Amino acid sequence: MSFDHGQLKDALLGRLSNIGPADAWRELHAAGVTGLRVPEPQGGLGLAFADAEPVLEALGELCLPTPFLETGIIAAGLLARAATPDALLAEMAQFGAIVAVAGLESADTISATRGSDGWRLRGEAKIVVDALAARSLLVAADGGVFLVNPSAAGLSLRPVATIDGRMAADITFAGVEASAPIAADLELVRDEAVAALCVEAAGLMRRLVRDTVEYAKQRHQFGQALGQFQVVQHRLVDMNIQARRASAIARRAVAAIDGHPLARARLVSAAKVTICRAGRFVGQNAVQLHGGMGMTEELPIGRCFKRLTVIEGQLGGPDDHLRRFSVTGAAA
Repeated sequence: MSFDHGQLKDALLGRLSNIGPADAWRELHAAGVTGLRVPEPQGGLGLAFADAEPVLEALGELCLPTPFLETGIIAAGLLARAATPDALLAEMAQFGAIVAVAGLESADTISATRGSDGWRLRGEAKIVVDALAARSLLVAADGGVFLVNPSAAGLSLRPVATIDGRMAADITFAGVEASAPIAADLELVRDEAVAALCVEAAGLMRRLVRDTVEYAKQRHQFGQALGQFQVVQHRLVDMNIQARRASAIARRAVAAIDGHPLARARLVSAAKVTICRAGRFVGQNAVQLHGGMGMTEELPIGRCFKRLTVIEGQLGGPDDHLRRFSVTGAAA
């Protein structure tokens, strides 16, 4: 199946532009994109990872954090590649079932053991987004991926609110029953997720630059528009350059997903480092140029900045990816 990425992005921007984060997932499902990566036999579209790019761009530009990364990219990517696709895929595509993912962050400490009564998980996972609303949990442990019922015995969830307005949970696994491990290329799926975050972050930066330019035209100080001051103009140009760099490296990271594993890892990590640095520069300057209004609920500037801050720490921060970049470069 082929389609125009630009048309999909424009359609989503039009559909989602007047709704809040609480309704975004329902509208994505109604638009038919929650099962974008689910194979066709399970009711999805069966598209490639690169075809999710316009969805991520739209969500970034509208600053709408949703379960699309965890459910539509990570969970769908893991389950669709399994030898026997799980029935959960059909629920994701047909009903918009949410799947939370644990064990991909370096701070997570989860182990899996096999006994006479099957597989059991022990350990902790911090800030698992959408765990409280999830139909199922996908847990990475000891090189495998396990399906877990969120209401299983021995599993406890402590609600945690994230700074970008979502709900997460710290999860403790105390001998929790799990499915047999699903064979999966965790490194590939993790790189897909990082590339997806980069695309979303680039969309957020474009939004911040656009909104800040418009604000500088409207805001007057000392008898003239803020945007007429040369120092402000230079700062806006610098922000635009960083946002363009972010968009370019995000596109390259997406294109690298199907390439050689070492080249893919190196480029994805380079993209994450670039995104982190550019996001901090664009976000901080957008807030500064908006003044006190930058952190109010009346404008999306503060929400975008908070979302960029969360993305910076997801699936490895800049220091983690700098180390990975060096290691993969030496191996190559």
